[in-house]
Amino acid sequence: MEEANENSKGTEIDTTVSEPTDYDWSLDRFKELNEGQIIDAKVVLVRDDAAFVDIGGKSDLTIPLEDLTVQQAISAKDLVRVGDVIQVMVTRTGDEDKIRLSRRLVEQEKVWLELEKSFEQKSSVKATVTAAIKGGLSVNVNGVKGFMPASQAALSYIKDLAGLVGQEFPVQILEFDRAKHRVVVSRRVILEEERKRAEAEFFATIHENDRKSGTVTRITDFGAFVDLGSGIEGLIHISELSWERVKSVRDILKEGDRVEVLVTKIDPASKRISLSLRQIQQHPWDLATQNLREGETVTGKVVRMESFGAFINLAPGVDGLAHISQISDKHIAKPDEVLSAGQEVQAKIIKLDRANRKISLSLKEVLQDQHDEEMAGYLNDQDSGAVTQNLGELLKKETK
Repeated sequence: MEEANENSKGTEIDTTVSEPTDYDWSLDRFKELNEGQIIDAKVVLVRDDAAFVDIGGKSDLTIPLEDLTVQQAISAKDLVRVGDVIQVMVTRTGDEDKIRLSRRLVEQEKVWLELEKSFEQKSSVKATVTAAIKGGLSVNVNGVKGFMPASQAALSYIKDLAGLVGQEFPVQILEFDRAKHRVVVSRRVILEEERKRAEAEFFATIHENDRKSGTVTRITDFGAFVDLGSGIEGLIHISELSWERVKSVRDILKEGDRVEVLVTKIDPASKRISLSLRQIQQHPWDLATQNLREGETVTGKVVRMESFGAFINLAPGVDGLAHISQISDKHIAKPDEVLSAGQEVQAKIIKLDRANRKISLSLKEVLQDQHDEEMAGYLNDQDSGAVTQNLGELLKKETK
């Protein structure tokens, strides 16, 4: 292709097409041929390596496989058939045996016109990466050699561009100079447009409290970034990784992990999405208190005292509050008048607020219950004794 481009440099192309005359042409027409002229030719024979065409002379002319198309081809039989009338460019004139024809240059001329139109309209074209070269990639754009700078190959930096060789991408032409045979293309522009469309669709459908699945892409000291699809990322702050205190993000997650997260905040203007991993997990408080019931007496340890009451630990991460009015059956001014830190006590659950994860306790009611039980036992003992005494007296009377 490079050689063909060099051969065509400096040659003024005559884009007029000679009118076909059912191929009963006079030999004098060869005198009318000019280099760069485009004429019709009728295919009369096809081999793998060439096609033979009739343009009205005594003998047929040969068009080699490499001059039949701008695209790569294995056989001429895949390109033309006997009887086809094709357009060819005259690349050399003179006697009949010196005339050279090229269908590839006709196609290439059309390609250049199409590329120019795409450049002006900023529309996309297909490009195949042929090689990784200094500064970027060599690409084939419909048979025309082009260049893609490394910075235009992707949305982010690619260390090894060789991995893109052989791949086909839609690209946009950034620079176009027909005279210098210069075509510079960008894949990044297309990817950015695709990302904008994907972002618009994504933010139009996502809502707070949605559950999403994604892949962890980056780990930082302050959290983990998760790809939610189409390259759109959200952040799980370190405080939202677990209900327990997290020292390092890598203690919980690593790059490549698939996670289910809760969307906690959306900022379409700044394209920021806040996520939570812990909020889709059951809270340790809920687990620890799932079997507790109001009215139940539990055992706990005094962990902290305030002027308004005492906090009593019932299980790891679960503290209940005994208000000062519920600590003793006697009036006290401060909890430490009857309690001490670390003391094990029994308390009754008088209120279990699961929505706000709060437990109200009463030591006073436990004391009251104990007193009531003691009184009930005493009264039962008294009643039993009275019955026994009366029965004895009754038997004495009957004996007499």
